[in-house]
Amino acid sequence: MRLWDATTGQPHGKPLTGHTATVWGVAFTPDGRLLASTSEDGTVRLWDTTTGQPHGKPLTGHTGTVYGVDFSPDGRLLATGSLDQTVRLWDITTGQPHGKPLTGHTGTVYGVDFSPDGRLLATASSDQTVRMWDTSTGQPHGQPLIGHTDTVYGVEFSPDGRLLATTSGDQTVRLWDTTTRQPHGRPLTGHTDTVYRVDFSPDGQRLATASPDYTARLWNLDFTSWLSAGCRTVNRNLTEREWSQMAAGLPYERTCPDLPAGPGATSDAPAAKY
Repeated sequence: MRLWDATTGQPHGKPLTGHTATVWGVAFTPDGRLLASTSEDGTVRLWDTTTGQPHGKPLTGHTGTVYGVDFSPDGRLLATGSLDQTVRLWDITTGQPHGKPLTGHTGTVYGVDFSPDGRLLATASSDQTVRMWDTSTGQPHGQPLIGHTDTVYGVEFSPDGRLLATTSGDQTVRLWDTTTRQPHGRPLTGHTDTVYRVDFSPDGQRLATASPDYTARLWNLDFTSWLSAGCRTVNRNLTEREWSQMAAGLPYERTCPDLPAGPGATSDAPAAKY
């Protein structure tokens, strides 16, 4: 691993070495004092970002490559996901496992992410599902989220915790309502290869995704802008059927509130694409 000074763009100290195989994941504690790294060597390592030295002994327990890694918002817990199909929680103070491994996935666990309040953990797997866990009990929180048709790699809560974004080998990005556990709108399409990484902007209104199709994409999630775009494009209100296709799960609104309902608001025409 390398640390870089974001102001100067120069290396910050020497490379952090110790892993004996490919390093897959890195994550900072909220206060930035520790860095966690995951590796194909099956271990998780903690590093002091001030000194560049290891912080305690490697965390061992996974029996395969460790991919996903994320600290809880209070910095007390670390979550990791592995080729061994398990998710593990670690107590950062003691360096010991926090409870038993979380089991249920039937494939490699690639992505892990804590909710902003730390009460939930979302995990993404090659079994094509996303699971949510209660971090206080280690038990599943509801049924798995199903919809992707290939490996799910990335998972990320919105800053307010109301949405969950997931990315997949099926080339789509999906948004989920964390309260209802239902899809939030239609899948976001445009990438032409696997979508691996996903991240929300701090205000939660934009989403960034990355793919080996050589592109990164930015998505505007502020639905008021969708309404405005729809009005400009078709110059009428969407029908209820069109609305349900474009904004599944959201209550119906007129896309052009200043226009009368007119025939466009009741017709059964194909959904407008914009």
